[in-house]
Amino acid sequence: MKRSAQVLLLAVLLALKPACGGGGGTGGVAPSGGPLVLPDVVANLPLDTSPATVTINTASPALTDAQAQTALQNALNAGGKIVLTNGGTPRTIVLTATLNMPSNSGTPKSVILDGSDQITLSGNALFKILEIQDLAQLTVQRMKFINARTAQSGAGINSAARVRLVTLINCTFDNCQTTATGPDRGGGAVRIANGQHTQISNCTFNQCAGSNGGAVNSLGTRLTILNSTFTLNSAFGTGGGADAGPTGQGGIGGAVYVDNVSNDPSALHQLWISGCTFNANQANDHAGAVFGYTNPSAPSTTIIDRCTFSANTVTGGHGHSGAIYSQAGSLTLSHSTFTLNQAASSGGGMFCTNSSSLIANCTFQGNTAVNLGGGVFAPNGNVSLVNVTMAQNVANNFAGGLFSVAGSTTVQNCVFSANTAVGNIFAGDQANDSFAGGANVQAPDSALPGGKSVSATGTTRVASAMLGPLQNNGGPTFTMRPQVGSAAINLAGVSGGPLLDQRGMGRNGTTDAGACEGP
Repeated sequence: MKRSAQVLLLAVLLALKPACGGGGGTGGVAPSGGPLVLPDVVANLPLDTSPATVTINTASPALTDAQAQTALQNALNAGGKIVLTNGGTPRTIVLTATLNMPSNSGTPKSVILDGSDQITLSGNALFKILEIQDLAQLTVQRMKFINARTAQSGAGINSAARVRLVTLINCTFDNCQTTATGPDRGGGAVRIANGQHTQISNCTFNQCAGSNGGAVNSLGTRLTILNSTFTLNSAFGTGGGADAGPTGQGGIGGAVYVDNVSNDPSALHQLWISGCTFNANQANDHAGAVFGYTNPSAPSTTIIDRCTFSANTVTGGHGHSGAIYSQAGSLTLSHSTFTLNQAASSGGGMFCTNSSSLIANCTFQGNTAVNLGGGVFAPNGNVSLVNVTMAQNVANNFAGGLFSVAGSTTVQNCVFSANTAVGNIFAGDQANDSFAGGANVQAPDSALPGGKSVSATGTTRVASAMLGPLQNNGGPTFTMRPQVGSAAINLAGVSGGPLLDQRGMGRNGTTDAGACEGP
């Protein structure tokens, strides 16, 4: 599918999507076998409402772009809260050089930069917009960054120094791009390396590009992303990471690239993404939407909750994961939907190679892998699927739904419907093996070897799972609701499932199989 067609289709779908009103969650689910509890709703980070240290009104007196840039640079040099306005009307300031937030010769500096929903900074397709120096703490809110350019890293906002905290609230990044390929470098909109914590809340990233991380590139830094939208971003490098040798020139993480979630042994080692939408992002080697490599030598966690991954692609190279590639540490993935994502090799929706991976209350529909695991590919670790709906996914080799050779795999209370293996159905059509677990529904009921049960015991095989289409059934993400008469409704043997379904809605008596409760 061409990317323009993908965007058009998803625009129609997202126009019908219910508002999530702050969405998100902590991903607080228990290990397989215990009760699962819906996380608390996470609101957007609050705007800073403290008094301004300096207010720059570019309309009174009327300032040229050069004068506005000089006034802003002077305010950055001084620090404090800077409020930019233009008398209540929008204004784009076209920069002639990169703005710099200095370190005051090693003294920690804090800046709050507020664009008042009026100010756009433009790099004029020539310049990086903002460089952050050592020991800084920066909050940017209500501001737009457009047409930023730089060679290696962070065309919109960049720091290679030891920043303390970077917070972005209600910001937009459009057409911000780095231009050079290479390992680790990238982050067309934002790149923070060796920081303590980066927080992104209610932000939008459109058509940004970098060698790795088309929009966001995070190295050695805890990262939190809440209620944000990523559309048409791309990781244009090729060959993968530095571990691939001289040919490893990037192409990882179409929207977000994370390599190690902290270089500080005392910090919380966490990647947390909640309430976000990833639409039609692209990578050339790994992870069409999100690449998350946490620290295998420290207790590290990845939490992804209430997100939508739609029409993201990885086009070549290693070709792993149309949407998410998650490696090392533990993964908790919950209340999320994956649809129409494509992988040039394995894991059309998800590639998880973690010490432990829990996937609960999620829907995988219409994802494609050229090789293995149209929905999910799990090569190692311990993997649990609980109340997952896996439907209409395709692998051109085998295991249209789930391919797992992990140390242990459990499939409990799930629905596998119409997943297909195009090239080798006798090696596994919907799944490559029969796993531990039970109370699963599988359709169609095929007698072929490829129709093996997804769990060794407790799989109900039917001609049709009677699922409705992927659509707005309430809640923050699209779901496929079982129709009246579906075997998933009040399925015998269901246990250890979430107290609420993917939509965040209560159960109708006995818990149904799959992510969405039936009528």
